Amino acid sequence: MTDTDARQELAQAFNRNLDPLAEFADTFETTDIDPFGVYADERLATKDLADATIGEYHRSFREWRTYMSRVDRHPACPNEDHVKGFIEYLSTERENAASTIKNRLMYLNNAYKYWQDDAAFPHPTDYNPFDLAKDAVNLQGEKPKEPPRLTVAELRDELRDITHIRDRALVLIQLKLGLRATEVCNIKLSELHIKHPDLQDHYDELGSSTKLQGRENAIYIPHDRDGNKSQRPRLLPLDDELRAALVRYLLIRPDTGEPWLFLSKNARAQLRKNDINKVWKAAFHPKYAETDEHRAVTSHFGRHYFTTYWRVEKDLNREKIKYMRGDTAGSSTIEDRGAIDEYIHTYFEDIEKIYREEIYKLNV
Repeated sequence: MTDTDARQELAQAFNRNLDPLAEFADTFETTDIDPFGVYADERLATKDLADATIGEYHRSFREWRTYMSRVDRHPACPNEDHVKGFIEYLSTERENAASTIKNRLMYLNNAYKYWQDDAAFPHPTDYNPFDLAKDAVNLQGEKPKEPPRLTVAELRDELRDITHIRDRALVLIQLKLGLRATEVCNIKLSELHIKHPDLQDHYDELGSSTKLQGRENAIYIPHDRDGNKSQRPRLLPLDDELRAALVRYLLIRPDTGEPWLFLSKNARAQLRKNDINKVWKAAFHPKYAETDEHRAVTSHFGRHYFTTYWRVEKDLNREKIKYMRGDTAGSSTIEDRGAIDEYIHTYFEDIEKIYREEIYKLNV
């Protein structure tokens, strides 16, 4: 008898339900009330929490809703298997570290415990799927494998073999800017400026974002778009190689009316993270698939390579690297620089010259 069978037999013997919240899911669906919104209003709003912490709560809620929509269950009515599946989703699809997963579960569990305490909610006090799943899944994690160390010459060889114009631009933009796959998917035409008369005549919206005002050959990456994960927005320069690759792509990009820079090949709609991972896999596997020593080269490789280059090879100031990556700045710098729009432009000015002069050339 399996553990699942034994638990089910015990539940039947004691007239218990292994999925006690299932019966309430339809009722939650018929109401216009957001249980997470209630928790945010009643608890988060009363606590002296930093804006970044509140943002992490809401990011956790969004990712949980996304996952639960896949399994067709209201996000306020999970069972233990749903939470285990969410852990797997964060680990494999989102490529989150164990520490990030623990934080996501903690924020969700805080909301769940509030529902258990509030008499308006039907959540039983003797059943907590988040605690059950957390105890059943090993979140300590083994030390992650490092990606292989590729030289610039080796990268050049692999890039030359990518013959599809869009696919080469996708790989190049991640290598050149250290962007996450989700950030690439979320780039809008309005957030990309390239000084090129043919493109500017064809794409009225190209570079029209107010964030790019006064900036040429640059890109704006927002922090608050679903999936972007960054803690702050940034402006980044486009070097001549990346501009050339993007120009080649934009000259053949289908006219679909979509605002997104990169479109899928078949649906001609916004890309998904999995679409980009397929491009990397086609370009770098099986040569750079996972081994006993190294993790596979995937879309995350570009971000790793970019960061290592600037930190190890160029010894660039950590604050400037954190800006380019979209990481949270040191506590003193944001306070000193003031409003968000101001420090975006200040950091852009700090990194533009050295970036354009020192970014690696891949001869594509």
